[in-house]
Amino acid sequence: MRRKLTSGHAFVALGANLPLDTPNPEDTLRSAMAAMIPLSQQLPVLSGIYESEPKDCPPGSPLYLNAVVGILPRADEDPLTLLHKLQAIELRFGRTRSGVINESRTLDLDLLAFGDKEMDTPELTLPHPRAHQRRFVLQPWLEIAGNEWLLKGRTLGDWLLECQDPPLSRLQEW
Repeated sequence: MRRKLTSGHAFVALGANLPLDTPNPEDTLRSAMAAMIPLSQQLPVLSGIYESEPKDCPPGSPLYLNAVVGILPRADEDPLTLLHKLQAIELRFGRTRSGVINESRTLDLDLLAFGDKEMDTPELTLPHPRAHQRRFVLQPWLEIAGNEWLLKGRTLGDWLLECQDPPLSRLQEW
């Protein structure tokens, strides 16, 4: 049975397509998830792990592994403080930013939503401006949040029905 998520939950997309210390980016996702547990007031809600084709990436990019995590941020947390903590986790997992758009990476943590907060700053836009266009975000997000969750005034399921991305392969549970 799926745990009921509230309007106070934040959602984070996890992605990886380069190995870190092991040959499998799946291990990186699992370790990154463990690193996110202290960011939540309760145990995070986890989607399955999905494999996806690289989208808008440089030619020859390897397949990605993706998941979405729902956390209940601590009372003193705001979207920017959470973003900075997610970026610190990325750095611990070998994330580098060379300036190449959508380059391969050991770990990518995208803050998709922070409750129902909306913001548009040079550092952060909420909800994530492209989440509704990406099956590798929508499908795992729908899995944990359910079709009642609204994104830009529409359900995740409605967005997923319109998404033209290729199907995903669901690998397994955590």
